[in-house]
Amino acid sequence: MEWLNIVAKEHKEWVKLVKSFGEDFFAEDIVQESYLRLHKYCKPENIIQDGKINKGFMYFVLRNLYLLHIKSEKKNAMVTISDLGVLKDESINQFKEESYNLLLDNIQKEVDSWHWYDKHLFTIYKDTDLSIRDIAKETTISSSSIFNTLKNCKNKIKTKFEEDFEDFKNEDYELIK
Repeated sequence: MEWLNIVAKEHKEWVKLVKSFGEDFFAEDIVQESYLRLHKYCKPENIIQDGKINKGFMYFVLRNLYLLHIKSEKKNAMVTISDLGVLKDESINQFKEESYNLLLDNIQKEVDSWHWYDKHLFTIYKDTDLSIRDIAKETTISSSSIFNTLKNCKNKIKTKFEEDFEDFKNEDYELIK
């Protein structure tokens, strides 16, 4: 039984491992079940080798118990309040993503309507890793001219889409047009 105490010293790590599988709510229960299974079915030399825990073995024990938990959950499939919360979160995330894409599309339409010089310079700056100085070297345009153009472009976007961005931050996705 002393070997089981050695395994239990890493309890937080085992819970963290189960949570990494995607199980938050029953992680503690799965770890506790693993201790019972180890006690019942495992020889101490399988889990403790040279005074150290065989973490690979423990990983497989926890993963198998997690999979058994998932399998039993599906067998007893019933909609719970927590499931409804997850479904609500998924729809909110989908709505958030759609709103974000709409905001980006609207900004791109605005950029497309600009003078060719502003549009081209802003697109280069936005879509590449080039700094203002790098763009100046490549194009022989002064860095101060590039800076001022980009500053004006950013201000146009900020002015036109400030309200939509605030709606997005406040999760008022339906207000984004």
